Amino acid sequence: MMNPNQPEARENNLAAADEQPETTAAFAELTKALEAALVPREPREAFARELRAQILNEPNSAPARLRNLSPRLQFAAALALVAGFMLLMLRRLLGGNTGGELVEDSLPSSA
Repeated sequence: MMNPNQPEARENNLAAADEQPETTAAFAELTKALEAALVPREPREAFARELRAQILNEPNSAPARLRNLSPRLQFAAALALVAGFMLLMLRRLLGGNTGGELVEDSLPSSA
């Protein structure tokens, strides 16, 4: 990413774009106009402090995120977890064949 405090880097990039001079010129004008209109500002100290506290207090673990869900979504997540576990156990009990796979012995012989 280009540092806005380095106008020579911007000029070097514009000089390298010789394939489409009209487009390059339009972007150069836009860049200069934005540079003149937009003044870099530092955020207020209170805003930076609140943002930092909000980011640091965000839960990162899956159980913490689940606790923040509504009770209805918590129930749906628990139900999906139990259903997935039951399907895995059923597959293990049936020896890996859940009925969706064809087994050669069960096919009628064509001879």
